[in-house]
Amino acid sequence: MTRATTISAPDWPFATRWIPSPRTARCLPGYRRSSVSLMSAGDTKTVVDRVAVFDLDVTLTRYDTYLPFLVGYVRRNPARWAHVGRLPFSLAAFWRWGERTWVKNCFLRAFVGGVSRTQLTDWGEHFARGIYENAMRDRGLERLRAHQEDGDRVILASASFGIYVEPLARLLGIDEVLASRVTWDSRDRLAGMDGENCRDEEKLRRVRSLLPDRDDGRHVTAYSDSHADLPLLKWAEVGVAVCPSKRLTHQVQGLELEVADW
Repeated sequence: MTRATTISAPDWPFATRWIPSPRTARCLPGYRRSSVSLMSAGDTKTVVDRVAVFDLDVTLTRYDTYLPFLVGYVRRNPARWAHVGRLPFSLAAFWRWGERTWVKNCFLRAFVGGVSRTQLTDWGEHFARGIYENAMRDRGLERLRAHQEDGDRVILASASFGIYVEPLARLLGIDEVLASRVTWDSRDRLAGMDGENCRDEEKLRRVRSLLPDRDDGRHVTAYSDSHADLPLLKWAEVGVAVCPSKRLTHQVQGLELEVADW
């Protein structure tokens, strides 16, 4: 059984005897990777392209962003509260049947269903700016910047909606985004959720579709706080449980995952 390695970010630079393995070192704040190369007899250099996949909520941010996004919009548009009265039934159905995608769609339609694309896009941009300025984990940003400075390919993969995940990704300098999607009606107003929730096996499926040349997860480092992302964490060459939830902490034992305390 492989024992999970716990990394305490503030303490590691002062260790005098512990020398991290290359696998562990890649997860440490401040780590910089030189280009990985293999030298042949003819001094031919082969550069290994590495990929870093980051979850968003509670991995790069300090809290979940979905409900603040919905509630924030309604607070600025109080007339929308009349549409939220249907939610108690949705919550009861969730506890009975446990269909997360269905209840997430119920929340989406109750809070912002029928809102124009222009209004919701503007709110998404505003909300993303607030998250970027006030809710990001400093250590998480350091790790993200380290990958970017090393020239790694960075992917943001989130179960939250692209309405605000995409503008937040632009602020973070991330070009590739996988997020839950919305659909619009013929009047260009929000109709609901489009497709599957980007979590669990669905998130892994989407990541793998972006990386057809490395189906075995080689040279991929994945970061997440959630047990729902275990398929992704186990698939990646390096899986990092970031400030893991209690459920993920229990599941980490016996898996070849790093644990990072940001």
